[in-house]
Amino acid sequence: MEQVFSGQVLVETSARYEALTIEDGAVLTAPAGKFVCMTVNGVGCDPKPGRYVGDIALTLADSYPMAPHGLMRINGRGRDFQDALVVDTTAGQVVEAQCVPELVQGGTVTGEKTEGVYIASSAESFNGLVIHGDGAYTVKDSVMELDGFSANDFLGVGSAVAAIDKANVTIDGCEFNVNGVTRCAVHVGGDSRVTVKNTKIENISPASDWLGDFSWGCGFTGTNRLCQLTDNGRVVYDNCDLKTNGWGILSIDGTDQYNEMIVKNSRLELTGPRAHGYGAFCIGGNHVQFDNCDVKVNGYPLMLRGMADKGRAEILGSRLQSRRFGVLAMGDTHSVLRIEDSRIETEKSSLVFKGSATDIQIQNSKLVPGNGVIMQLMDNDEGGMTARNFKVPVGEADVKLTDRDLTVAGEDDIRITLTDCDLTGDFLNSTTNIRACKRSDHGGFGKFHDTVIGSMAKADIIEHDENQEEKDDGEVKKGGLPVGMKDLECPKNMGVTLVNSKVIGVISSALQCYREGLTEITEANRLELSNITQTPAPTVNNGVVVSLDEKSLWTVTGTSYLTSLTIARGAAVAAPHGKALTMTVDGKETAPAPGTYIGEIVLTVA
Repeated sequence: MEQVFSGQVLVETSARYEALTIEDGAVLTAPAGKFVCMTVNGVGCDPKPGRYVGDIALTLADSYPMAPHGLMRINGRGRDFQDALVVDTTAGQVVEAQCVPELVQGGTVTGEKTEGVYIASSAESFNGLVIHGDGAYTVKDSVMELDGFSANDFLGVGSAVAAIDKANVTIDGCEFNVNGVTRCAVHVGGDSRVTVKNTKIENISPASDWLGDFSWGCGFTGTNRLCQLTDNGRVVYDNCDLKTNGWGILSIDGTDQYNEMIVKNSRLELTGPRAHGYGAFCIGGNHVQFDNCDVKVNGYPLMLRGMADKGRAEILGSRLQSRRFGVLAMGDTHSVLRIEDSRIETEKSSLVFKGSATDIQIQNSKLVPGNGVIMQLMDNDEGGMTARNFKVPVGEADVKLTDRDLTVAGEDDIRITLTDCDLTGDFLNSTTNIRACKRSDHGGFGKFHDTVIGSMAKADIIEHDENQEEKDDGEVKKGGLPVGMKDLECPKNMGVTLVNSKVIGVISSALQCYREGLTEITEANRLELSNITQTPAPTVNNGVVVSLDEKSLWTVTGTSYLTSLTIARGAAVAAPHGKALTMTVDGKETAPAPGTYIGEIVLTVA
């Protein structure tokens, strides 16, 4: 006999059917603290109007009350989770009242391990496995396929595995296909420690009219980030395949302390016509490391926005490819970026830094920029998460500041050390005191579900207007979000130090311009962000400080404007073969002999 539901139906017990019709307008509800999970032939789905035939189960289970964490702690926002499996590692047991056994196909599930199971569901905001407590747990040789929209990826809603509390979790030999808008596959939160190895993780999300609208100012498009680290968690990805068409692969958001995300022996890919974003985002006082990885990304293989002088990003023995830029840093406060034994190949500039103060250490690596620019040091064009636009300062000229020391690259500048490198490309500094990013109109913040609530709270804390820009008290709000961060939207000096290295190219102060006719960058044309052309030009406020040790050579390929040049005995600054180099210091021709030169230094090649 066929079961028919109409109107509002309160499901008070679990039941099974061979045929079920849910009429138009019918709504299935559960008692407080519970949820109804519908499965058809072992596959979960939302109980929407329609006729269903087969092994149909309506399972009444207890919700898992996920406490506020990550960015949601700012406003105390938690959520009742709906899960296939919930494990309490402290007790070493599966919490049966919060599980849906009809979804767990094959394999075994115990209080210590989930092995060889298959879980599939198209229900929105539905989780595969939540692991909490302070014990160890293993997820092995299991497959989870979850499709559909998810309501809050900040909390890990809709993830295949969410680890919280102090759980110590190992995920080994698994496959997670979690396809949906704002749906993370692996969520590492609380004080958990998670190792993911020999695992394939993928999110190919559907087309949507939402393309990361509250983060458009970073140039993101797409509808998801694949995996997330938050709170005080630590995660290692080892020999994994990570793929998405979204706006991020490995995300960090809402962390408290010095956290780590180690990615080794893995392959990361972010591609697709709607995709533009990052491979990994080192944000906050955290450590992100690529070790022997292949990273292919439409956008930025690595993004850096370290805070509180603690950020640390490393690219070790890895190969990064991008259709746009390589490493992008914005608003970075005194992080260390280390690139060693690696290759970064891009269609545009290798490194793009704006509004940042970063120590960059490059050793025995190849940077191959498609536009010939290795370092694109530029003015910040990000107006913040509440910005509605960036107004391009067309035709404005920088005005010299009388109190700037242009001869030293200090801690609030950009410092690049090249060791054992042989590079061809330009290092250009086009920063000014125009500060156009502070002229953005504000008020829009995106239009998308309750992730916006957490982001709005964050924006309220860290955004500041022109009357507040001088604050530098270092105060940190609950959740690790800095208030009144040091104003870094000022002009920068660029220090380039060569240690046993060779550079063929231009190292110079520069002017920058956007595409001809462009006066405003908005959500609609967000890929114009960072998309500038730089031209070597006399220094105004953008000092360039170059130093060569005794084993280094700079072959100057075009006019370069410097403010300080140190040439050690044994080093050389020269023109390409068959050409001649001329150097002037404050207008006086000077031979580029060993020594230190300070002033208006111009190198020309003829």
